[in-house]
Amino acid sequence: MKILVCSTEYPPYGSGIGNVVSNVVEQLTKRGVECTICSPEGPDIKLGNQNLIKKCGIIGLLYFWYQVSRVVKDNSYDAVWLHNPYFIFNNPFPRCLITMHSTYYGLSHHRVGNTFFLRMYYQIISILELYCLKTISKTTVFTGVGESVCEELEKIGVGRDQLICVPNGVDIQYFKPINDKNLLREKLKIPQDDIILLSVGRLTPAKQPQTLIKVFSLLEKRMSNLTLCIAGTGELLDSIKQMTLEAGLKKVIFLGQIDHNSGLPDLYAASDYFIMTSIYEGGMPPLTLSEAMASGLPCIVSDITSLECVKIAKCGIVNNFKNIEEACDEILEYINMDHSEKIQNGRKYVEENLDWSSISENYFKALKRTMSLSD
Repeated sequence: MKILVCSTEYPPYGSGIGNVVSNVVEQLTKRGVECTICSPEGPDIKLGNQNLIKKCGIIGLLYFWYQVSRVVKDNSYDAVWLHNPYFIFNNPFPRCLITMHSTYYGLSHHRVGNTFFLRMYYQIISILELYCLKTISKTTVFTGVGESVCEELEKIGVGRDQLICVPNGVDIQYFKPINDKNLLREKLKIPQDDIILLSVGRLTPAKQPQTLIKVFSLLEKRMSNLTLCIAGTGELLDSIKQMTLEAGLKKVIFLGQIDHNSGLPDLYAASDYFIMTSIYEGGMPPLTLSEAMASGLPCIVSDITSLECVKIAKCGIVNNFKNIEEACDEILEYINMDHSEKIQNGRKYVEENLDWSSISENYFKALKRTMSLSD
């Protein structure tokens, strides 16, 4: 099988989408599938502009997909795998598998954003998204990285018979529990004797990092040996740092962007708890949550559909972060409990359901189905 993969993200740039693409491509290559990667950074076909995507959002995305439609020809490929495509004109690929990692409809529906203008932006882009998806053939196969994304696509107008749910995966060899945290903490320069609460991910409105800081401001007052480590960058980084300073918080460490393969596994393993205060996530589970579970971290997450695997796996607690004081009380009570069983539960769930080898098998079948529909 010979496929073309088109994505606006690919390592070392990007985050969630690039992570999925690179891991699945690696597994497909092991199966003998020949993969050609097209992204703003290549490595095989370089189109679009990464800086334009970072600075201008949807404009940069539309520019990339416009170039793909004009430059790339699929005559020599058995199938084309597209990630969150936005074709203003007709989709040029008759044999394509489309993977949606999130939708602007979802962002708009969940009222993500703390300003009127940002919510209006998501609403306007969701209309554009609807228009782009309507240009795609009714026989095209779609995969969503969670049931919530599949439900959003169905509401947009994609037929249920076109949809396959393929969750995000995790490399269980990279991400795993480690007994000796002290050496890792010394290496990472984080407190040796404190309880480490870890947040990983881009600081965006959907992640609600303001809520995380508000919760921790109460936790820090009531628990002197608790440190919050925040790994990641994003458009809200500066405002969150300023919020931390204004709140007078002494035990918040901003780690910046951590290398996914060489740094993140150690960071998870060196921590004690994983926390996620998101209002919306496309992945079910999100990549960072699956990595935390694989690393044996008890998880503290928002009460939203995409994070329900914490309940299913019995590896943590869910919180309604709308009430900051109640959330703080629940977290403090949880931290004082024994979590040895929850460490095992999370790891077991990931091993049985989210290893990239099994996830890539689902994508391989979806690509085969794409090829058969075009015959």
